[in-house]
Amino acid sequence: MSLPSSHKLSALKTAAAFSLSALFSGLFSSAVAEPVFRTIDIGHARLNVVEWLPADSRDELILALPGSGGDYSRYQRLAPLLAEAGYHTIVINQRGIMGSSGSLEGLTLSDLAADVVAIADSLQAEKFHMMGWAFGNRTARMLATEYPDRVASLTLIAAGGLVPALTEPGELSRLLGETDLPLAEKIRLARRTLFSPATDDLLLQDYAMNLRYWPDARRAQRNANLNTPVKRWSAGGEGPVLMVMGEDDLTAPVENGYLMKQRHSERLELIIIPEAGHAVGLEKPYEALAAIVGFLARNQAH
Repeated sequence: MSLPSSHKLSALKTAAAFSLSALFSGLFSSAVAEPVFRTIDIGHARLNVVEWLPADSRDELILALPGSGGDYSRYQRLAPLLAEAGYHTIVINQRGIMGSSGSLEGLTLSDLAADVVAIADSLQAEKFHMMGWAFGNRTARMLATEYPDRVASLTLIAAGGLVPALTEPGELSRLLGETDLPLAEKIRLARRTLFSPATDDLLLQDYAMNLRYWPDARRAQRNANLNTPVKRWSAGGEGPVLMVMGEDDLTAPVENGYLMKQRHSERLELIIIPEAGHAVGLEKPYEALAAIVGFLARNQAH
């Protein structure tokens, strides 16, 4: 896919990110950061979180949200690398996921954003980096809109919501909702909806074999989205934003990124990674890492 001429800067930044990714893959070829599982009580809910600690300072905190009805495993390749790069990284399993509790009825994106801020409060983190992958980008943008003083930066991975998906209707719902699908069908649907045609079959097989989703949580998140007007969250506040997108993403097409760049100009950086789809952080973790750490370094919380 050739990039529109108005996005040549994005292409240059992408090339720079790839150069850095080669460096990072050499430095972090044997990432040692191990996940720590714990539960944080925020009063109206108890949320299971997974934490990767950097070796040194924990001042730079990333709070990350997975996609719709998904758990921390979406970050299993990226989060340890972020910790190795010096960022205290916490992935939040939202209400109804992996033992996280809390009402699933009548929610809005504001409610889900407030959960994340409550986590930050419990950690005494006045300012932090917000990250959202796939559907998680909507709650992340809502948080950055409603709590601008708390967010040092906003990173959106495989973010859609503005441009219709290019997948066939029902494909992603089948993959995530029908637990008795044969493995071969899961792999086929994963390739169609989440992964690039260029991605190795072994990665897809591993994904399909370990696929876990929580349908009640997914339904609650979908309703929270429907209960919240797009215009309330789509801008993601007024601070710095990074969008990392897979060029082959059919679920959140790169046109979402182009549209956001047109709307938000200099405050938004757009990185498009070739041979990656909606699961870009699993497919191309070092390329994603290179883009993200450069952006975070320019927008430190402390």
